[in-house]
Amino acid sequence: MTDNHTAAGTSAPGKARHWLLLLLVCAVVLVVLGGMKYVQVMRAIEFGKSFPERSETVTAVLATPASWKQLYRTIGEVRATRYVELRTEVDGKISEVGFVGGSPVSAGQSLLVLDSTEERAELQATRAQLKLAELQLTRVAELRGRKLASENEYDSAVADKNILQANVAALEAKIEKKALFAPFDAQTGLHTLQVGQYLPANAVITELTGGGGELWIDFQLPQGKASPAIGDTVHVSSRSFSAGPLTATVISAEASLSFQSRSRGYRALLIDPPEAIRPGSVVDVEVATGSLDGVFLLPASAVRRNNFGAFVYVLEEAEAGAIAPFRAVRRQVTVGSGDGEEIVVTSGLQPGERIAVIGAFKLVDGLLTHVAESDAEVVVESPPDPTGEMSPEKHR
Repeated sequence: MTDNHTAAGTSAPGKARHWLLLLLVCAVVLVVLGGMKYVQVMRAIEFGKSFPERSETVTAVLATPASWKQLYRTIGEVRATRYVELRTEVDGKISEVGFVGGSPVSAGQSLLVLDSTEERAELQATRAQLKLAELQLTRVAELRGRKLASENEYDSAVADKNILQANVAALEAKIEKKALFAPFDAQTGLHTLQVGQYLPANAVITELTGGGGELWIDFQLPQGKASPAIGDTVHVSSRSFSAGPLTATVISAEASLSFQSRSRGYRALLIDPPEAIRPGSVVDVEVATGSLDGVFLLPASAVRRNNFGAFVYVLEEAEAGAIAPFRAVRRQVTVGSGDGEEIVVTSGLQPGERIAVIGAFKLVDGLLTHVAESDAEVVVESPPDPTGEMSPEKHR
């Protein structure tokens, strides 16, 4: 029994020393491996320092404050300055068609004549009765002068004459309504009228569109937008013609806002419009609503975006001894609208700062940067604004 206790007591400390020795060996191995890795990393760092710092090349512009003209874009409807829908006042059978559908007509030209044979015969009979009534009135007047006719006979003769005169005038007016003439120089619409065709009263004959090289542009501006004054100009454009925006002059405006849309209607006069713009077509209208001062107009490639908003890379002078003259510094900015090629920056920049443009997508914050071209001022050039909010105006 004593020998067993002695063997057990002596074996426990031996096992402890064995495990302690094993842990010590592991620790030494880890220290050696860590030291070797540290030496490798330090050598890699030293090796990396032997290479020059990475840099990129971009183009840049100088941010210069400018005045930005705000424009509101809306839709305008083109109307003819002279337009009428020609209709018949009386019914009748067509006896003459004096125009070809879709052709121009001159003021006073006969367009349509309805058959008036019956009315003309009735007019002839009424005129004969009127002549007889006039002779009767003359005789009664002579007899009255000799005291041979009473006042009642004379008054009756006068009334008969006046009634027949009125009947003649009514028949002449009815015959006149059966002949339609062009009220002004115009272009006619298409028609399917034929001689012998019966037309009821108020039947549409054709549409007459005139104006002598002038068109009306009707558009609306919502409540809260600046109201153009009479005589102000607006810009008119359309995809149907490739020429630049046309200038129209505001000539009238609605007195009040629409209860449905809460907008106010305006009318502008467009002189000498291109052939592509015709009455009934739709055009884009740009109206000046104000201006912003102290903004910056940058090329679209200079403005980058992420989840936090828009930013640009400002090129600041690098430290002495750097291999490139500038370092890129990312700067959050507030942007407005633009024309697709240029964007308005309303805040976040200072005058005279260099902004990376072409190649800005290659930059990261703090990267050394070369400028490939000489700096140029950012100048507002007044391009069109498809967003309907802002448009630039050249200003230094």
